Amino acid sequence: MSFQVSYPYLYLFICCLIAAGSSWFLYRKNPLDIGSKYILWLVHGLRFASVFIICFLLLGPLLNLVNRKVEKPIIMLAVDNSQSIVSSKDSAFYRNEFTKQILEFKDKLSNKYEVKLYTLGKDVSEDAKIDFSQKQSDLAKVFSEAENKFSNLNLGAIILASDGIYNEGENPLYASKNTKAPVFTIALGDTNQQKDALISNVRHNQLVFAGNNFEMQIECKAFNCLNQNSKLKINHKGKTIFEQNLQINSQSYFNSIPVKLEANEEGTQHYSIQISPLGNEISYANNVYDVFINVIKSKQKVLILAQAPHPDVSAMKQSIESNLNYEVSYSLLENFNYDEKSRYDLVILHQLPGARNEGLRLIKSLREKQIPLLFVLGNATGVNQISNESGELIITGNRTNSNDVSAIFNNQFALFGLDESNANIIQKFSPLSAPYGNYKVPLNAQVLFYQQIGYVKTQVPLVFFVKSNRQQTGYFCGEGFWKWRLQNYLLKQNHDVTNDLMSKIVQLLASKNDNSLFRVSSIKKKFFENEKIELDAELYNESYELINQPDVTLEVKDSKGKLFQYTFSKTEKSYHANLGNMPVGTYTYNAKVTSGNKTYNKNGQFIVAALQAELIETKANHQLLNNIALQSGGQLFYKNQLDALEKALEQNENIKPVIYKQNEVKELLNLKWIFFVILGLLSLDWFIRKWNGFI
Repeated sequence: MSFQVSYPYLYLFICCLIAAGSSWFLYRKNPLDIGSKYILWLVHGLRFASVFIICFLLLGPLLNLVNRKVEKPIIMLAVDNSQSIVSSKDSAFYRNEFTKQILEFKDKLSNKYEVKLYTLGKDVSEDAKIDFSQKQSDLAKVFSEAENKFSNLNLGAIILASDGIYNEGENPLYASKNTKAPVFTIALGDTNQQKDALISNVRHNQLVFAGNNFEMQIECKAFNCLNQNSKLKINHKGKTIFEQNLQINSQSYFNSIPVKLEANEEGTQHYSIQISPLGNEISYANNVYDVFINVIKSKQKVLILAQAPHPDVSAMKQSIESNLNYEVSYSLLENFNYDEKSRYDLVILHQLPGARNEGLRLIKSLREKQIPLLFVLGNATGVNQISNESGELIITGNRTNSNDVSAIFNNQFALFGLDESNANIIQKFSPLSAPYGNYKVPLNAQVLFYQQIGYVKTQVPLVFFVKSNRQQTGYFCGEGFWKWRLQNYLLKQNHDVTNDLMSKIVQLLASKNDNSLFRVSSIKKKFFENEKIELDAELYNESYELINQPDVTLEVKDSKGKLFQYTFSKTEKSYHANLGNMPVGTYTYNAKVTSGNKTYNKNGQFIVAALQAELIETKANHQLLNNIALQSGGQLFYKNQLDALEKALEQNENIKPVIYKQNEVKELLNLKWIFFVILGLLSLDWFIRKWNGFI
């Protein structure tokens, strides 16, 4: 702390003279008749101090303060919360003692460090319960979470308690390569291979055509089961349709068995593949493998028709083909055979019609056939032609210019559900190039994304849908989808976000015309046991206007006849039901609503498949944990070495507090306590004078 004045220090001497002069002048003849010289000096001092402070403040002094802040090192403690941890013989220890030990270890570290506890499964969760219930392990997410949360903070170390088994995401050794903080690993699980017979994988087509044969490739493994016999069975609808004996002739047995079956029935077919249990296996849960195959009559056919080659065409084609229900064809307008137009369930028109009426005749013909259309607009689109074509989208004021526009998700969109995290990612993608102008769309248009121009959020539609004359039409008002797909991969190392978006758009447009007033749909018919089951419903009045005043009830039955009852939640114009997670099995549902004097029912089916990834590999991989630790400058410890780990953290010179110093300048005149000091000095001076009768 120090003082600073705006005037030369000579002025301080003048302040002293003024203060001394005023004090001397007031008490020069000792009018108080004070007997003690000490009291006389006191009142002199009071007057001197108060006057000096007042004069000093007139010089505008500044007070320099140095604030010192100590930031503890952050320790990220991540505990593998997956089922593979408790699939060993020490499962009771991990469920009880180890859980207590790790929490006590966290509390001890908290005395010196800021400790953040995370649990790890498919995702990373902060301060979640350690119960080893997660169905998947993605160890790489620990390091991406550390980068996202602590990149600009004092991250001292990452402690990863795991068995080294991962079955989701990228290799954690590569993911930890750029981690700046040392990684200390706590090795859990058992590296000894226990006795176990299991079905490790089943390779099969997810989609099969009715009446065709299809093949499964069943991979069976057995460890420490030499000279024992087992049996492989495939059950379908309570009947055994395949059976084969297995003779285990090695300590590490592997056999890939091809099986050919016939798809006789349409719909989702459940096949239960079982290998008969052997005595004293470490786990019997991995002796069963459930396979669900979608049997259909034929794929829905989608045509992408383009005015000229464009990278968007390939990107959209790949995204749509990721859904096995669709067969995608591509053609340039000049090469297209007009006689084939009726064979498609959806036509995507890329930058058609053109500025010279290219494709306009074909579009009118497709309209007459009531074939759903998706218009993709770009710089080569004939804006005037598309405005005149149907009146569903009118763009005025266009001067053949374009805007770079980002997507803003419309939370009120009701035609299908879009995951909130996916919507947030899409909003961060690169801008598309959209035609410039004033947009006008029908009142019944359902907008999925609006346009954001720079930092300005507008109500101009970017992606929207219109239904007229019982024909569904979509408009994608911008080119550059290929950039979205590329960025999706750079962010997530997959194309799931853009694949999901295009799949839902195509499903909405290409679905067969349903003229019923009550409809229930689900984007998926197969869910894994760690996924939430969601259904959407729509109710129309006699004028085909969406309404949602009546309540919609839902009854769900499992294969054993157990009944679950729900009520749909109301959105702005439709209904949505989130059933949460449900046990593995096949379910049928019945949705019911009463509108006016009529009652409507809709039936359907979905299946919940088991996630067995954590039960297939149970042998701990401590070598991977050691490599991660050595690569980052850390060290591997075992579950009984927590005290040694604590000492290693203390001895690491890089794990130290960070001291921040911040200079703060204040005007002394603005400090309230200065006023009270002056007031106190003058009041005491006045009291002494009053006591002696001078006042």
